[in-house]
Amino acid sequence: MKKRNFTLIEILGVTALIVILLLIGIGAYTYAMDSAREKSTRATITRLENAFKMIQDKGLMQVTTGSAYVKIKFDSGNKKVSLGSKDISGEAYKLFVKAMDADSIDSILDSDNFICDGWEQPLYLRFPGKFNRGGFDIISAGSDGTFGTDNAAEPATEIGKYKDSAGELICDDIANFL
Repeated sequence: MKKRNFTLIEILGVTALIVILLLIGIGAYTYAMDSAREKSTRATITRLENAFKMIQDKGLMQVTTGSAYVKIKFDSGNKKVSLGSKDISGEAYKLFVKAMDADSIDSILDSDNFICDGWEQPLYLRFPGKFNRGGFDIISAGSDGTFGTDNAAEPATEIGKYKDSAGELICDDIANFL
């Protein structure tokens, strides 16, 4: 019986097939991870919105961030939530912790105790909202870590940075007002 060797064409064909399958697998994995991070971010924003709405409904949300977007810092040691130079403490802090589910807050904090999105970038809050009048604007920079279409380091104050004239999203930012 004669031993048959593989030809160069057969080896290249099998190698090309393996590479194609690997690329498809990597693409599917990347898509799945990005999708999971986006869903996690949307869930965190919804929880934050509910927490701040609960505080506002009880008449305890007197803190305003003015025209600036601020990072949300959770300080369990001092029992307060810092919004820039303003703090939420006392009964408002208790409502915030209850609405956010105290056991899961640690999983969305970075090393500086800022509440983060699925890509481990800080979330930003503005109260009263520029786009969500009477409520809160909460925004994540999305997967690229920059805001709007101009790669800004801070959230935009113009809706045009997020949507085109037809109202279609033109960036990957995730917010409670888009």
